[in-house]
Amino acid sequence: MKAATKFFAVSAFAFGLAQATVNFPFPQNSDYNGKATLLSNKETAATQLKQGFEWWKSAFYNESGDIAGVRSNEGSNEYFSEGVGYGMLLMVYFSDNTTSYQAQFDKLWNFYKKFENKNGLMVWKIGNMSESWDAGNGAALDGDIDAAAALIMAAYQFGDTKYLDEARTLIKAMKNAEFESNGLHMPGDAWGDAAYNRKNPGYFDPAYMPLFAAVDTDNSTFWSNTAYDANMKLYEASSNEVSTGLIDDWTDKNGKSEDDYYSYDASRAPWRNAKAVCWHGDQRALALDKKMAAWVANIPASSMSGAVIRSSGQLGGDHNSTFVTSLMTALISDPSYQSKLDEYWAEAVNLGNENYFNQSLKLLNGLLVSGNMPNLTVGTNNNGGSKVDPPPAALPRVLANGTYFSYANNTVNLKLQGVSNVELLNLQGQKVQTLWSGSSNESASLKVNAKPGLYLVRIQGVSIHETHKIAVR
Repeated sequence: MKAATKFFAVSAFAFGLAQATVNFPFPQNSDYNGKATLLSNKETAATQLKQGFEWWKSAFYNESGDIAGVRSNEGSNEYFSEGVGYGMLLMVYFSDNTTSYQAQFDKLWNFYKKFENKNGLMVWKIGNMSESWDAGNGAALDGDIDAAAALIMAAYQFGDTKYLDEARTLIKAMKNAEFESNGLHMPGDAWGDAAYNRKNPGYFDPAYMPLFAAVDTDNSTFWSNTAYDANMKLYEASSNEVSTGLIDDWTDKNGKSEDDYYSYDASRAPWRNAKAVCWHGDQRALALDKKMAAWVANIPASSMSGAVIRSSGQLGGDHNSTFVTSLMTALISDPSYQSKLDEYWAEAVNLGNENYFNQSLKLLNGLLVSGNMPNLTVGTNNNGGSKVDPPPAALPRVLANGTYFSYANNTVNLKLQGVSNVELLNLQGQKVQTLWSGSSNESASLKVNAKPGLYLVRIQGVSIHETHKIAVR
């Protein structure tokens, strides 16, 4: 949580990756199954990103015993919950065959938990790694939502279902304290009545909603339908106000602009929507990024600066990676922007090492546009997009159209949205059992009745065709 004046100043399992210290080592080299336009030279970008991450870690990651925070700037003893969320994501995605950052991830998560308030959410601002600097002990949704997603990805990267259990607890806490019953987000848990009318669209992430639905199955419809739709309408209303398509920092409950600025709060919006495109092929998110990209494509990367006045497109005086890379990320929306995408990334690299927020945004956006921020829940390996068998711990996978799949105790757990037929096949492809057939948007637990051995579960629908190997005990 920040104002416009804020300166930036487990046991391991085999996933088919023998010898790896983690299951999806950096660089992941995903092509997101062709859903987005990515950097032309991903290999060079991976080297640049790793160097940028090493500097980020040395400058801002700060350990103290079993906890670690992300400094708000070099030498600072001020820490924000958003930095914990960013740091946890970076530790997941930069782990490689040589170095697993699981220990650092765990210390960041311990920091989050150490400063949880009565609602089970981290206090948004901490001083000296030991005290709250916020009299109300309030949380901020942007940090919470990224931390929850990072926990889910950690379960797949590090191979430990404990992270899913902790993610489920955090997701439920967010629903209880930071979302209205109609699905609209609240900026935090201590805003009182103001939270019902003052919204920060950039705090909401459509890419995470199918993941939350798959993990928090008690509230799957809330996440995949109610919260997703309500907050995408906020994004769309803000975008539709102006020809630039830029999202406002703050809006009312209907998406009406509060100040007409695309600034540091809104700077997460293109990344969050582009992530939904890359992970899920989200068409509403794609439309938002396409509109922004049409404006971005007319501005040289060397000139891009903020804060931007949304209605006129007038640029501000801050030329840094927050504005260069956040708006770069919208360019994944169309192949015609390939050279402009490459230009924007080259400009971000030329800016060198920057302060906490700018460097964090550079790394997060750079990971996405280089193919190094895949949705690990679908089993994308480091050779670019192939699926792998589910681990023994039965981690859920997010499939197409908000569908998710997991298997445990001879039971297939599946959200049936978009699914018309589920069959059990032997390894020769012959049908053994029809698990389900029909039309439904509900979640189902489908019992497998077959002799012990290896089988295939075939899931079919209008826009989904998935086959997963299972072991019947």
